Amino acid sequence: MTDKGGLWLRGEPGPDRLLVWAGIAAAASAALTCLWPPSAVDPAVRAPDAGALPAATAAGGAAHAASPPLTLTIPGHVERTPVDPVATDTKGVLAVPESPARLGWWALGAHPGATRGTLLLAGHLDSADEGAGPLEALHEVPLGARAHVTTADGARHTYEIVARRTYPKSALPADLFGTDGAPRLALVTCAGRFDRDAHAYADNLVLYGAPR
Repeated sequence: MTDKGGLWLRGEPGPDRLLVWAGIAAAASAALTCLWPPSAVDPAVRAPDAGALPAATAAGGAAHAASPPLTLTIPGHVERTPVDPVATDTKGVLAVPESPARLGWWALGAHPGATRGTLLLAGHLDSADEGAGPLEALHEVPLGARAHVTTADGARHTYEIVARRTYPKSALPADLFGTDGAPRLALVTCAGRFDRDAHAYADNLVLYGAPR
């Protein structure tokens, strides 16, 4: 364990990436791998899966004025956290911001306020340089909490957290990356045990939100 700038870190820095095996037009399969030293709070000690998942079946809806997300806030848990649009590189790596203090929005998915599809926001749990990031709080966010996403046009879109799931990193649901299905929010970060040799967490935590 190393004390660096007042932050207690375990292990050594790993590559900065979340691996996404997803198609550009449609995510036929997907997986996220979070690679970082673990934070001070062990994400393996977590609340169990809970709640009913928002529907991911086909759903219609009127067109909406698309505006990109700028910040995420979950009162009492996640302070106003900036969001950057991201996509994948040629290796299929979801290029979320290096800093755990910033989130990545899967720009090929749904926009905030969309009437169909998943608004996917993902970020690192922690980093070697900065320690724990805002998304560490996702492990303690209760069902029923409200998540607010502000957009570039000044609007605020509210989602109620209705479900929590933890998936092995190789089994993240492909429908999280799609633009079909009922509108919902998905917040993704790392979870599970940290493999010091591989510099990787075993799982991904997903909180699902329904528009309110």
